[in-house]
Amino acid sequence: MIGASAAGIAAKSRSTSLAASWFVGGVLLTAFGVALAVYSPRFGYAYDLGEMPIVWLTAGLVLAGLVYFFGLPPLIVESLSCDRQEVRPIMICIVAAGLVARLVLFASEPILEDDYQRYLWDGAVTASGHNPYAMSPYEARKEGGTLAELAREGEQAASRINHSSLKTVYPPVTQGAFALAYTIKPWSLTAWRSVLLIFDLVTLELVLLLLREAGRSPLWSALYWWNPIVIKELFNSAHMDAVVVAFTLLALWLALRRRPIASLSSLGFAIGAKLWPVLLLPVLLRRYAQIDRRLMAGAIVVFGAIVTLWAIPILSAGLDERSGFVSYFSSWQTGSALFPALEQLAAMVFGWMALPADWAGLAARSLLGLCLAIIALAVSVKPIADADDLLGRAGLVVAALVLLSPAQFPWYAVWFAPFLAFRPWTGFLLLTATFPLYYLDFYFIGRDQPEMFSTWIVWIIWLPVWGALAVEAARTRNRRLAG
Repeated sequence: MIGASAAGIAAKSRSTSLAASWFVGGVLLTAFGVALAVYSPRFGYAYDLGEMPIVWLTAGLVLAGLVYFFGLPPLIVESLSCDRQEVRPIMICIVAAGLVARLVLFASEPILEDDYQRYLWDGAVTASGHNPYAMSPYEARKEGGTLAELAREGEQAASRINHSSLKTVYPPVTQGAFALAYTIKPWSLTAWRSVLLIFDLVTLELVLLLLREAGRSPLWSALYWWNPIVIKELFNSAHMDAVVVAFTLLALWLALRRRPIASLSSLGFAIGAKLWPVLLLPVLLRRYAQIDRRLMAGAIVVFGAIVTLWAIPILSAGLDERSGFVSYFSSWQTGSALFPALEQLAAMVFGWMALPADWAGLAARSLLGLCLAIIALAVSVKPIADADDLLGRAGLVVAALVLLSPAQFPWYAVWFAPFLAFRPWTGFLLLTATFPLYYLDFYFIGRDQPEMFSTWIVWIIWLPVWGALAVEAARTRNRRLAG
């Protein structure tokens, strides 16, 4: 009796301690959102880069990432032994704190990011019934007509669009999301953030459903919902990546429910939000390799029709030098340590072969694209065993995309963040702390020293990540060999 009583007291004490730890974590996450909101006006258009506290911002984001990296995964593991009754209040804390941190940032000014100005413009153009791929914002403002009137109506956004001489790079599904925000309230960042929140809540629900399918605790969802990069990039910077992530996860969940037409349709919508989910097509097709061939053929036809539908307005406007798609895939690069090294190596080889040096960039991009295609096909060769296997393979493809992309922005980490709930790889958890160093690029630009970022900082961002992933891969291989 005494032993049982002591065990009960110990269990209750442990449960109370865990609940307190989660509460403290929720308070810290909320404080993170509040701090960003309070200090965000210091990064407004009234200030030059040299006047902005960029180093302090970077330090704060890195600190938040380190707290996440060192604190959250061990807390989740320690809480896995909790029974269902104990997990429920923890999940309420997880959802509530993550939601509050997001809502607080509705009052913030986007920090060192202005992509949302393009979103507001595209939403206005699309909602007004125009083809957003037909004309760049610069052309629209100069050539008169209804689009010029629209630009005057939204002068603040239209005049601040980056790369305004390029036509939009955002596919039709994303244009629909932009137009929805414009319909809610024209030229409103709050309306756009509200649309993002809807998609992000859908993502959270899908992560929870996928965790159930994989037989994993819902507590793992905290690795997504409490991720400081996700919160900052989606709800302060207001990047559109919540749209593509939601449709991608929906495609995977429908695949697990053995609904090929709905799954490939959702993948088609994900591609209509951003093109990279096409890399997951082989994995989804592998999932359906043994089902009725007519049903599979029907699913592929529907998928092809959806993708073709998205291509029509883009192709009808032309893929010339003004196209955002052409520009992005041919020349966009930033934040990567790997790509410039490959490009430099290709330039050396081409020099030895007496080939044009300007082919080096294309060669490096082609090599990375080939590597991604090979990875996507390689992980799809063997039959898929279960839900965890499917999610692991999809996560590997998305991880490779993030690692190998010539352009590597912090918001690209949002693509992989949901997969941390299923594959909490140390390297990608660590990326939450190193990726914010990207913002030092603005610090050095403000001091006319951009080479400091491209020469040194990119390696500080990526070497720890690649190193941690290599060590983890070696340990996994050794365990398999030993088993």
